[in-house]
Amino acid sequence: MALKIANVFINEDDPIPLIIMSSTELESYVKGYHVYKDIWTPVVNEELKTEMEPGNVKDNYAVCVKKNTSIVGHLPLGTNGKFAKMIFFFLRADQDAKCNVVITGKAVNLGDGDGMQVPCKLKISGTKKMVEILCNNIQCSDTKSAM
Repeated sequence: MALKIANVFINEDDPIPLIIMSSTELESYVKGYHVYKDIWTPVVNEELKTEMEPGNVKDNYAVCVKKNTSIVGHLPLGTNGKFAKMIFFFLRADQDAKCNVVITGKAVNLGDGDGMQVPCKLKISGTKKMVEILCNNIQCSDTKSAM
């Protein structure tokens, strides 16, 4: 396990603040491909950004997936309806938080009523404390602290 530490020197007499960063990866899907297929064609290993979308009329805690400035899908609600909401709160609570999407396959319809979805890996990073809180609330596969 590695630790990433950010040192900030204010002056010689002040203690050195430390920020320990951590990361994890999750298997997931980009929802709503059937809605955005006219503006986006997924490519395996393509990396996209996520962003909170509090103005979403269907879900105040939606997390959209963006290619450049265009929304191309959303993170799923999950089986308990709280997956995207937990990512939303993680992004909002931690100024260092990031959640990137790496496409891992072609669009599929899983027959779950959510339409076409694109398999992906979520690359989540932020302060160690916030990543641990997130992982305690959703299933994280491989949490690493980085130096």
